[in-house]
Amino acid sequence: MATKWLETRQKVVTFARKLQAERLVYSTAGNISMRIPGEPELLACTPTGTQYDFLEPEDIAVVTVDGEQVDGRRAPTSEVPMHTLICKRRPEIGAIVHTHGKAVMTFANLGWTLPPILTGLVEATGGAVYTSPYSQPETDQMADFTAAALKDRGATFMRFHGLLAIGADLEHAFHTASVVEGACEVYLSARQFKDEVDELPKEQVEWIASYWRAQFPGAPEPLPAPQTVSVSA
Repeated sequence: MATKWLETRQKVVTFARKLQAERLVYSTAGNISMRIPGEPELLACTPTGTQYDFLEPEDIAVVTVDGEQVDGRRAPTSEVPMHTLICKRRPEIGAIVHTHGKAVMTFANLGWTLPPILTGLVEATGGAVYTSPYSQPETDQMADFTAAALKDRGATFMRFHGLLAIGADLEHAFHTASVVEGACEVYLSARQFKDEVDELPKEQVEWIASYWRAQFPGAPEPLPAPQTVSVSA
């Protein structure tokens, strides 16, 4: 194993175990990729078919954005085309987290949109989270069919599949995936009491979303705070 990538691989292992600890994945489902600092054409990816409990840095595959594996004792996730194509097309993305939590899979199955119902959700995703059309696993469709829903957004539900979250770095991508899972649980709980779940006012969404956009290199500063608003209880 190339020791120069050890720190990056260790970080991927740490966050893979956090996915499991937060019940964002089950068994070997889901995957992570992280762009290697200083080498933007290389990604460190979780391996295929490996339990997160047993992951070691040597298991983390290093691949090019063209999909060629250059290091690692295990093959990368079978969904590596999704990771490499997204990162190749969008150089501002530093990491991708794909999850299979219960709540996000419920939205993915139903084809629902998660509205901007919480301030933390908007800060993590840039606004509402949409469902992308069904894409066949392990194909380029997973990148092609999610592109529209990920425009100016940090996550999308993949129809009949799970959640895809992106970020300028692994911390942001993981945060987004975790927050969306929780917000989906809140939405599903709220629907037991009312047919329509209240949303944040539009001007508040635009302001908070500007903080999500600011994570990316070269992005403008967040918008100034709007006038305070009064929302009925």
